[in-house]
Amino acid sequence: MILDGLYLYRYANSDRIELNGIHSKESIIELMVDEWIYYMECHKCGKSDYCKYTEPHNVNPDKKAEIKCGVAKDFITNYINNTFDSIEDLEIEQKQAYLDTAYYLSQYVQSAEIGIGTLINEDYLSVWGEFAPALYGFTKEPLDYLNKAHKEMKHVGMFRSKKSLILVEGYSENIFVDNFSDIKVVNYEGEGRIRYDKIEFLVQEYQEDGYEVYLQSDMDGKPHNDKVNKIINGGLIKEENIFQFKHDFESSIPAKLFYTILIDNELISDTFENFEEGIDLQRGIVHYVETKYDISINKRMIATEVSLAIHKYSRRRNLYQDERFLDTEIGKFWNFIRKVN
Repeated sequence: MILDGLYLYRYANSDRIELNGIHSKESIIELMVDEWIYYMECHKCGKSDYCKYTEPHNVNPDKKAEIKCGVAKDFITNYINNTFDSIEDLEIEQKQAYLDTAYYLSQYVQSAEIGIGTLINEDYLSVWGEFAPALYGFTKEPLDYLNKAHKEMKHVGMFRSKKSLILVEGYSENIFVDNFSDIKVVNYEGEGRIRYDKIEFLVQEYQEDGYEVYLQSDMDGKPHNDKVNKIINGGLIKEENIFQFKHDFESSIPAKLFYTILIDNELISDTFENFEEGIDLQRGIVHYVETKYDISINKRMIATEVSLAIHKYSRRRNLYQDERFLDTEIGKFWNFIRKVN
């Protein structure tokens, strides 16, 4: 692979080795091991009695040979063998992040190995006497390397963990998603005021933490949502990762089910025919019902009740194959979050 314009850190991050021309897995592994893995007297490590990488000392049977740490060497070998081919088509900045990740992870492995070996070596700790507790403070070093590695890894797609997160517009959607999925849910409380800068901040924050971000929004009866279109066109969230209700969550519930919930909770006493007559969803079903019956509706209760109703229905029917259910708007949203999950 041609690695022109790229470099490797030297040991201790003090200098750089320019990488020009063509490099194979083998040549990169050899270079990384030579530059990054230092020699160790294995008998000084608390793990030497059972470490498979130790070699006998040529002269003293009570000692081990001084070698480059086998754990770190194998880490580099496995890292390159399992990932190197995948960076062929990456941008140069991503390739550099890949190489920097290798450096920081190799230092993390070595630092952690030395730390573990030290902290289980009673003889070594006893030499430090009253200063031995200070050695436990050095456990921060592996963490520092690991944090630096993950800072680089976020620039390389193949390293991102496949976690999912959905931004929802209100508490009703939050409750519904929680009842049918283990996805992380963040309520951005849209209330018709979906702000691009707020969504941008949330998306960038969670993407840096390795999340694939999804979005739920309301169209409020309009033919299109300019704010959501801006989110798509701005490249914040992929179009296939967005679900928009034609009106809102409550209006997506089939009228018969919504009516039944109101009856069961003694909010109205009316026939379904009269309930449905003149129904107007332009401002949402909640506004329609509250105006018609002069009542106040708890949206969180509605979300909980419709979740229970769907759970009960699922005991009788396979929802994945129930086209009647999947054709409803609430069914489409259920299917959307199940696929995300």
